[in-house]
Amino acid sequence: DLEEDWMLTEVQISGFPTKSIREIKYQDMNHFVALTATIMRKTDVRFSLIDAVFKCLRCESKTTVHQNGDGRFTEPYECGSDVCGRKGPFKLVQEESTWTNKRKIQLQESFEQISGGEQVLSKLDAYIYGSGDVDCPPLGSLVTVSGILKGFQTSTANGKTSEFVPLLEVNHIEFTDAEQTIQITDEDREVMRQMAADPDIITKLVKSTVPSVRGYEIPKEACLCAIVSPENMVLPDGREFRGHIHVGLVGDPSVGKTVMMRAMQRLVPRAQYAAGKSSTTKGLTVAVTKDKGGWGEGGYVAEAGMLVLADRALALIDELDKFEKEEIQELNTPLESGIIPIHKAGINRDFYARCPIIVGLNPKYGRFDPYEPVPKQISIPADTLTRLDLVYKLLDEPKKDADEKTAKHIIGLVTKASRIHKQGNYTNAAELTKVWGQDQYTPEISTDLLRKWVLEAKKIKVEITKECTDKIQDFFMSVRFQNTDTVPVVWRTLDGMLRLLISEARLRHADKTELIDANRVIMLVKESFEVIRDPKTGKLDSDIMSGFGKSQRDTIKSILSILRDEIKHRDDIIEETGIQKEEVDDVLTRLKKQGDIIEVSEGKFRAVKTV
Repeated sequence: DLEEDWMLTEVQISGFPTKSIREIKYQDMNHFVALTATIMRKTDVRFSLIDAVFKCLRCESKTTVHQNGDGRFTEPYECGSDVCGRKGPFKLVQEESTWTNKRKIQLQESFEQISGGEQVLSKLDAYIYGSGDVDCPPLGSLVTVSGILKGFQTSTANGKTSEFVPLLEVNHIEFTDAEQTIQITDEDREVMRQMAADPDIITKLVKSTVPSVRGYEIPKEACLCAIVSPENMVLPDGREFRGHIHVGLVGDPSVGKTVMMRAMQRLVPRAQYAAGKSSTTKGLTVAVTKDKGGWGEGGYVAEAGMLVLADRALALIDELDKFEKEEIQELNTPLESGIIPIHKAGINRDFYARCPIIVGLNPKYGRFDPYEPVPKQISIPADTLTRLDLVYKLLDEPKKDADEKTAKHIIGLVTKASRIHKQGNYTNAAELTKVWGQDQYTPEISTDLLRKWVLEAKKIKVEITKECTDKIQDFFMSVRFQNTDTVPVVWRTLDGMLRLLISEARLRHADKTELIDANRVIMLVKESFEVIRDPKTGKLDSDIMSGFGKSQRDTIKSILSILRDEIKHRDDIIEETGIQKEEVDDVLTRLKKQGDIIEVSEGKFRAVKTV
């Protein structure tokens, strides 16, 4: 039997079989339980009374009252002296009372613990007690906690209710590596050792990634590189070289972008996914809200968003363009450094978001216009877009031969699935695979083995060889100086290529880079260059990412030179410059917003300053 003051002991109990929060029932109340969950909130250390000693201010005798741990302060009903017996007043004698350190945390079950039909993640509050350190892992950590489950009675303005809220009094807490949930056997390692000897292994890995979505091999490989990208490296001057690779997928409707992102989520334990208006950037980063439940740090509390929950895992943000501009720019710091600094409402902390980020984006007007620069068609700020190492266009372009193959692929897939599901009710891919058989729709490398492969790849320390850096440098310099009137690539591109070089070696399960890795990096980067190609000139122009490539700048100069000396109507500007109406309208809107010109009357403009 456990005594009421068991939390004061230094003995910690672990090793119990764990359950999820939603598996807790009333039968568990007042029993020792163990849970696996994620830390969503936590307070600083508080001092909590266990046995409070009170002095009667009438007779000065002392009475001890045990506090029940629900946060309410309990005083004596009457003096404990047989002679006095009066109902106060009483004074707390702090130095003679028994205290403990206390920290409150909020636990939330992980996405892996819920079934496919569930939408809401269960939460549970818990207290960590101790006479010494009551520290716990940072927000977003997956932990195993064990302790006694208590029930605290709720109350309303009309008095106490018959409902009790579960609360865990923690005896032991430890960080749990989510990747340990993937069991890798000696047989698995032997299979992977043989796979690593295959010179075509990366091609097979890519083809085994979402085979139900046909094509897009380069974006798929880029996403796999992001998943196995390295940790940050500290440099001699103290600066950290970012290791995580961030990828943007910009797709026309119905190209399979979301399906691909969901498939990447299944490969990484604790990977977090959010989409469009179903979230806010506060839900993505860290939310600071007014405390309404005893959580406050100066009246406010910080709650981990999905990037914090994805620390050292993977974050996927679909339909990022649906957020407001100011919200999107809050992602700049975590994209660059993996840190989310919070300095508001008395909370001054850095929260970690050390993970690769894959974002899905939609063209501004629903479908790509081949005659407009890609960045201009994406509704996210340039300073956020430039922090993505690779950005790919996923186009839906009618091509008869390719479309016939894709149509047959989709029809064959759904037809066979309907036939098999008619024979039995299969609720997950593992069950279905047993009866499906091996064909063009099933991966050569199973999803289970692919999960183990990328997990092992992330553990490999890679040495970059000179032959690879020479190849990367030669390519970078040749692109950088291929034009004299634009800046085709910036130095951030070179940083990204070095990150990719390490990832490509990791994907092969190699601890040293080879020329094949450098060649694949160049292939990935060349494809991503298409987003900075000026459709007018065909040249690469890194300034297009900011919305002002050289051709756009030339257009702006032409229009400003016309408006410098006199007022002009928009139609006159179009006639004099020969520039298309849509582009003139866009430039006039930009210049007006920046304060370079003013609209003196409807359709008539003049410059307000010399440029």
